Amino acid sequence: MMTTLDIDDQITDRLVRAALSDPAVTVPGFDCSRVFALISVVLSSPSSPKKRLVRSIRTVYLFQVENDKGDKAQWWLDMKKKGRLGKLAAGEKAPLRPDVIVKVGDRDLVGLATGRLHPQKLYAAKRLHVRGDLDRSLLALRVLSQEREKLEALAGPAQRDPEREKGVWAEVKPSGGSKVEKVAGTVREGVEKVKAKL
Repeated sequence: MMTTLDIDDQITDRLVRAALSDPAVTVPGFDCSRVFALISVVLSSPSSPKKRLVRSIRTVYLFQVENDKGDKAQWWLDMKKKGRLGKLAAGEKAPLRPDVIVKVGDRDLVGLATGRLHPQKLYAAKRLHVRGDLDRSLLALRVLSQEREKLEALAGPAQRDPEREKGVWAEVKPSGGSKVEKVAGTVREGVEKVKAKL
């Protein structure tokens, strides 16, 4: 017999897989897309501490991320009003004025999210740039700390590459084609129902 916790874990796992394939959150070529997909799931999960997080953080973030190839992508995180996340197209402005702008490398953001890198050390090394309130920027890590074990599981085994200082996230590629797409569609519908109830 399955307990409520087992069912919640299964729902969360399905939501994570659906979020990883959601073009509204992920950007090809950016490992940190997985981080933002997980944040999206945390904020939309039925057992989410979203209201408590929004009450305690009360900040709008803009993340400007650059990958190893020099490509840039932006995500915004509204932890002031509704607890939502989205990616921005090049030149597009966030729906809400950001209180904090965080500029960081792709791998450094993944390292921050998984706890392998310390934010103060990155800031001192000028690999993390913050415009706005520095203390508020560190509060964003609270969102990630809620689901760090799941983030580690998504990261997969670290593979060493001599050109990179940290491991590479394992690719999650669905197999089975249309069957996976049907399940992802069903999960998306479930996410929309959950969002409607919130």
